[in-house]
Amino acid sequence: MREEDFLLLECLEDIHHVLEQSLKKISKVHSVHVTLLKEWEEELRNHRRVFEEISPPARLIIEHFMHSRQRSGQVALEAGQLSQTFSSIGGIKVEQFGIIKIKLGELEVVWRDGSYTYYLYPDKVELRAVDEKSAVKMLFSIAFTRKAVEQFPELVHSPNVAYIHPQLEQWLKRVL
Repeated sequence: MREEDFLLLECLEDIHHVLEQSLKKISKVHSVHVTLLKEWEEELRNHRRVFEEISPPARLIIEHFMHSRQRSGQVALEAGQLSQTFSSIGGIKVEQFGIIKIKLGELEVVWRDGSYTYYLYPDKVELRAVDEKSAVKMLFSIAFTRKAVEQFPELVHSPNVAYIHPQLEQWLKRVL
């Protein structure tokens, strides 16, 4: 992890600790606000897992989804016979054991980070099951930025990256 990752993780830990203490204080209160605070606590856990539990290529993808969602980006999906046109990005979750859930329109895409290899292109990613029996392509309306890719120089040596497009590889070589 980079130094800034440690700082971000430390801030998330601080916020989580304060939120946890506050929830203990109001444990007997029955209010919609308590429910909201519990949702925030779960959201913080999800963000911590981005740093702690997933591989660099999965993190690049998750952070790209987060960035795209802020800019009203969309994602199209192809998986076997299933095809979905460009849809807005809804929820983004990283659960225990590297389970990643992305809500695209009315569809939810779920994969376990350790069970897939990644094929990275400027405007899409392909996830292939380790056993090669299934694959999912996600096409982005907003391509990866050079700045985002350069934050992950370890992608070149990551065991679960099977392919990096030459454009992305060129950006990574400038950092290495």
